[in-house]
Amino acid sequence: MQLSKEKEYLIFQARRKIINLYKNFFFLLEDLELSDDEYQKLRKRILDYGNDAIREIEEDIKKFEIHLWKKLNLIFLLKI
Repeated sequence: MQLSKEKEYLIFQARRKIINLYKNFFFLLEDLELSDDEYQKLRKRILDYGNDAIREIEEDIKKFEIHLWKKLNLIFLLKI
């Protein structure tokens, strides 16, 4: 199924924002003194939750019909 450009843009932006969010969680993890096993367990959990969120948002976006209108050189005259 071909997605509209608007939906593709929204999905791309949502994915990018969530990926940036879990990258920041990784930075926080690095500040903690964790064993390698603890770090890997939390890293996997962050990736799983982030990927689940991305999938759910993509599915939600696909349920909507999205249209953007661009006004081209329209001049509105107001009479007061």
